[in-house]
Amino acid sequence: MATIPNLYLKWRLFRELIGVPQSDAQIGSVIFGEGRDGAQKFSKLLYGDYGCSPEIADVLADFINRRLDLSRKSRGLAPLGTEGLSPADLSGNVHDFARRIAEAGAVTDAIALDRAQDALLQEITPAPASSSMPRLVVEQYEMGRFFEPFASSDDEGPVVFVPGKHKGRLAVVGIDREPAMAYTFLVRDPRPAGQRSWDLPWGETLRWMPAPSRPRLEDGTLPLMVDAFPVLPVKGRFLATSILVWDPAIQPMLDPRGANPPPAGLTEEETSRFLTNLRRLQKRRPDSLTAWGAEYSVEVP
Repeated sequence: MATIPNLYLKWRLFRELIGVPQSDAQIGSVIFGEGRDGAQKFSKLLYGDYGCSPEIADVLADFINRRLDLSRKSRGLAPLGTEGLSPADLSGNVHDFARRIAEAGAVTDAIALDRAQDALLQEITPAPASSSMPRLVVEQYEMGRFFEPFASSDDEGPVVFVPGKHKGRLAVVGIDREPAMAYTFLVRDPRPAGQRSWDLPWGETLRWMPAPSRPRLEDGTLPLMVDAFPVLPVKGRFLATSILVWDPAIQPMLDPRGANPPPAGLTEEETSRFLTNLRRLQKRRPDSLTAWGAEYSVEVP
């Protein structure tokens, strides 16, 4: 049975877009029919620790379609008909799944759509911005004053970049030791441009720096990028996350590619698995890594 590492993201989007009165534990007991064991198996299924057999996929797709049908009828719309989800939709990518749910459920309510967008961002950005030290900061440079910082996100809130005018760099400040490695990625919230994440390909809303990287400490600052780079003309709110790994022994438990992979971006499924591994390590071995978040925005004239 193949596992689906990003199923928890799809399930969260389904719950937020359509609304599900039952808890996951109740649903797990219905699907697996095994009481508490069913709830545990359902949780493992969602997070890619339990294989999704064709039989389970059929039951889960049927549950989703019945809920979609009830949602439509409660709003006076026609029954679901043939536009429901198929079991194959469960193993596809997250944004395609979100579009299918929104279309099949005829979801047009801005509150529900924004609630789902916020939930997705919450799931894929595990490190909220923090005012404590150390912290991840977004450094901004004027294009003509490369070596002199123009502004920083240290104390002034999210930095606003203008393409063609500014360069930017990410760094961790107030740090007194060098990590074994770092994992850094950016997530774009496209709502300032009138879109939501699932209106775009996954790769246009989440991008990795080649990971793992091995940044070097410079007088209490850990530059995560060697140089400052021009900002692309892409309007939106951007959420940066960087995970510093202190104990290299945990890398195989964090990185779904295993120990010592060549630096590269992670795929959607690898990212989903990475985030699950990260949250578990934050609970079980909090001293082995630290995650920080920061935010900036880009305005296109």
